[in-house]
Amino acid sequence: MTAIARIAAAVLTAAALLAGCGGPGTALGPPSPKDILAKPEHALRDAHFTVMGKFSDQGGSIDVVGDGTVIYAAPGSARLKIESTVAGQKVTYESMSVNGKDYTRTTPGNAKWTVTSSTSSLGPRTFSGTSDYKYIGEETLTAGKAWHVSARDQDGTPFDAWVRETDGYPLKYRATLQSNNLAFTFDKYNTGATVSPPPASQIVQG
Repeated sequence: MTAIARIAAAVLTAAALLAGCGGPGTALGPPSPKDILAKPEHALRDAHFTVMGKFSDQGGSIDVVGDGTVIYAAPGSARLKIESTVAGQKVTYESMSVNGKDYTRTTPGNAKWTVTSSTSSLGPRTFSGTSDYKYIGEETLTAGKAWHVSARDQDGTPFDAWVRETDGYPLKYRATLQSNNLAFTFDKYNTGATVSPPPASQIVQG
């Protein structure tokens, strides 16, 4: 199951329960789309992002918002927290990926974190792609000029990414799986953020 699918499944399950580098003048053009997507891993130690998304379920839809952090420094890790309101009650999904293990928690639900081993954890590889690379074009966003590329991640999920030309920083990432989608907007870089697993007393095996 992909990272996007796991997030969607967690939120929808809770919902069901509650409901009951080229520059001007050069002739070389942009780098390859694969090289563009690799730039953040070389340019950054960590990056913070906000999240907006929409998950579809039985003809309806659920809006989600949240934030997260990606640690690009080896070995790489990430955290994500998204929230939604279902049947008048707030639903929260939290995920952390550290050292090849995924820790997830959904509220309301078990107050403990469930840990599983994974080869497709949320992290730098989620945003770098593994296949179907395509250069879409150059676009001017609020944060500057960016290369727009598309690809598929390690799970085969298609996504679009916008990477700033001047420094290789990610600006925006959008992933779609069937009728579920998440959009990540990056807004802080190299703040010294870290991601650590929960205390052992708060963990149960998945």
